[in-house]
Amino acid sequence: MRHDASVSGGYPERMSRVADPAELARLLRGTWAIRATTFPYWTHPERRNPRVTFELVRNSPLQLREVYEYHRPDKGDREVIAEAAWAGRHFSWRMLGRSRLLSSAYVVSDTPATGDILAIHYGRSALLRQSAVSILARPHLDPDAVRRAVAIDTHSFELSADEFWRLQWLAPYSPTAPASSDSRA
Repeated sequence: MRHDASVSGGYPERMSRVADPAELARLLRGTWAIRATTFPYWTHPERRNPRVTFELVRNSPLQLREVYEYHRPDKGDREVIAEAAWAGRHFSWRMLGRSRLLSSAYVVSDTPATGDILAIHYGRSALLRQSAVSILARPHLDPDAVRRAVAIDTHSFELSADEFWRLQWLAPYSPTAPASSDSRA
């Protein structure tokens, strides 16, 4: 069943399709490429090749550590860390470090056809003035194949027509020279 994409109090009104915390931990664990998004932070042209790695911090209650990595041509490889705690219907999410003020909530939608592509729906927050969605895919998947899979089955990813058309598909990036690593965003 499709849930309304609106948010209330910063929390998405839709529920994660996968409601079992152990199954969510299994599904999310590992590295994902951010292939498309409406999240303003990732649509900036200087943030290339964004990816996120989900690590299990605690099983009960479920808590995840999220390590976001991307490349900036002017500053090299960058890293941002967030944490997510399962709140029964959604994850309560917040960035750590200098970006500590950014917090939200999100739900996970995946299609039964593959566990290798999913949509994360973020609720509105003080800094994120509108809801957002990101399409994550395992890095080995062809970006064009991911786009086709999502376009063919927007219902399974719980995307409204407006959300689908607002998605910005991110071009894969391959650095031409080794970049320095830095943990500051």
